[in-house]
Amino acid sequence: MRKSVEVNVLALKRLRSQPERVLSDLDRPVLDAAQRGMDQAQFLVPRGGAPDDPLNLADTSFVSVPHHNLGAPLSTTVTTGYDHPEAGSIHAGWHWGHLLIPPEWLRRAFKKGVRPLLIKGVSSQLMKSLAKLFPKK
Repeated sequence: MRKSVEVNVLALKRLRSQPERVLSDLDRPVLDAAQRGMDQAQFLVPRGGAPDDPLNLADTSFVSVPHHNLGAPLSTTVTTGYDHPEAGSIHAGWHWGHLLIPPEWLRRAFKKGVRPLLIKGVSSQLMKSLAKLFPKK
């Protein structure tokens, strides 16, 4: 099955002309997606710790502030996960560079509902940014 997608190249060029503002506008949908993933991971994270481990894995969760990359490619990324040697982190948004592989239960939490939320939020915010930065006359 083939599906065609229309791309407004002029709109994309306009958005790329002000990357700092556009990436800042994308912070909210990216943070929302990261938070939803962490909410879902709370149901999957192993509870308790090893007898010699004073940290409970579930108590070490974090969500970072958005990181903007103004180089090529333009991107915004939120890192979220668990600050524990048995877990690690995962990225929501666009990322580049060295890829750390998060545990299966954390990846599973982010697959269910987070990607569609992120796609919907980013596309909605891009249209709002375009209208705000370049209002119709």
